[in-house]
Amino acid sequence: MNEHISPRTVDTSTSAPTVAEWFLRSLIAHGCEAIFLNPGTDTPPLQEAWARLKAEGWPVPELVLCPHEIIAVTAAQGYYLASGKPQVAFVHVDVGTANASGGLNDARASQIPMILCAGMSPVTTDSTIPGARMKFINWLQDVPDQLALVRNYVKWSQVVSHPASVCTAVDRAFQMARSEPMGPVYMAFPRETMMEQIEAPLALGPDRSRPVKLPALDEATASALVDKLLAAENPLIITGYGGRSRAHRDAIVALTETLSVPVTEYRGRFNAPLDHPMHLGFNPERWVGDADLILVIDQDVAFVPADRKLRDDVAIVHMGPDPIQQNLTIWGFPADQTIACNTLAGLSSLVAAARSRAAGLKPEETAKLDARRSKALADHGAALADYPKTEDPARTNRITPFMVGEVMTETCPEAQVFEEAVTSGNPFAYGFRPNEDGAYNRNGGSFLGWGLGASLGAKLADREKLIATVVGDGSFIFGVPTAALWASRQHKLPLLIVVLNNACYNSVRLATRDSYPQGVQATDGYVGVDLTDPPAFEALAESCGAWGERVEAPADLRPKLREALDVVRAGRTAVLNIVIEAAEKPL
Repeated sequence: MNEHISPRTVDTSTSAPTVAEWFLRSLIAHGCEAIFLNPGTDTPPLQEAWARLKAEGWPVPELVLCPHEIIAVTAAQGYYLASGKPQVAFVHVDVGTANASGGLNDARASQIPMILCAGMSPVTTDSTIPGARMKFINWLQDVPDQLALVRNYVKWSQVVSHPASVCTAVDRAFQMARSEPMGPVYMAFPRETMMEQIEAPLALGPDRSRPVKLPALDEATASALVDKLLAAENPLIITGYGGRSRAHRDAIVALTETLSVPVTEYRGRFNAPLDHPMHLGFNPERWVGDADLILVIDQDVAFVPADRKLRDDVAIVHMGPDPIQQNLTIWGFPADQTIACNTLAGLSSLVAAARSRAAGLKPEETAKLDARRSKALADHGAALADYPKTEDPARTNRITPFMVGEVMTETCPEAQVFEEAVTSGNPFAYGFRPNEDGAYNRNGGSFLGWGLGASLGAKLADREKLIATVVGDGSFIFGVPTAALWASRQHKLPLLIVVLNNACYNSVRLATRDSYPQGVQATDGYVGVDLTDPPAFEALAESCGAWGERVEAPADLRPKLREALDVVRAGRTAVLNIVIEAAEKPL
């Protein structure tokens, strides 16, 4: 028996293990700690195998029941973001896969390695065969191409149709998901295959199915890029995914400080302190036009629009696991140099080269860096000064996303924030300043409904952390809150959920405003965007066993948030439904 899939105790059963059992043994070998399950009539083989292995003493992954597929696929992403370990979501057949597929959009964009698995409708009508069709629904779930539901979003997909291929398929799934650029993969199993028994199928195991890890920058490449950054008059760093962990963030900060190069980010994933003098905020479009060298670090959309007017002499360097974003059909950004590398290793190479070069700077070079640092400090001040601060609540009697961020900075700067507030996101991010223990995460793709599930997965990965979910009212609804709140209570995963409720699809309203500034809607009112009389989210929370409160007055914001935090720290999820003013200028 392969050493990677041997049990801790002797298997005393008289029959050979099923394919489902071998599947679980392989997951254990690859370090899977959780299976986020939304079951169907095709998943009982997995559930029986899990129960059997658990009874036999195997260290089975935690089985996390998720009442909707969206929760399963996003929770697996949140777990990875909190732990760095790929996890499994298991859903059912065609419609389960269809429900989960939107969440893969975010996993693909954010380069999150996760394994989405699903059952498939039985292929045989012979009822003497274990797992054969026994219900009318088995015919209706038999679609021509189930894998087509996810091919747009996954790196690799496979139907495990032969029992002997199960362990090598799992090996390949983890290998593909973890190979750079990382991303989601998909496996599907006919029910008969899952129930079939087999003796010791071939299994490579994690040590012999290693993923591709891109290297750092070689010394010559790193030194040449540092020289370019030193020679530039007005260099700029743009990042996003490049700051996904504290180590990434610290490396970028070290680079900016050593070479006096300011940094800006799109959609707030960098995690560097916003009050750092080299941080120019969340609006790259404001700065790219003046730059003569732009270094894009692991970011898909550097600035919008792609045809923005730039300096004629600008050079743009893209570095990261996929510097030209090969998964995007149309990209359109200038790329004068592309460097494929592991982001953290590449940054470490640059920092080492920068520090070595800085140790021997000539006086005129030092003066140049001092001048760049002074300019960056002025630009930093201008970026923050231009952003509207908190208005006098006594005069306006309204709550803005910025105010909510400010109060959370005061009350819970250590929070791990999972933000999906769309047009309220950047305004909130300007107000929220996490401390060294805090962090900031956003979904990378275009799917909404990510925040609630991702927060649950992150909480499961580290139960000691304070996890705060900041979502818009639309994202809260998209996230299937009844399923999320049930899972939170059932699995003892208390969250702070902050709903920034502007009672409209504000991104659509702003897009309409900008597309038709002189249109009929500009004077007669926008149609198809208002969520008039939205649900009482606080009552929904209470119905699911959580604590809920509605906040409308600025004076109530601070005390209610403190009360909510007390509830969460006592072990119960709290939902604050905060009525806010819709943002007019999100960036």
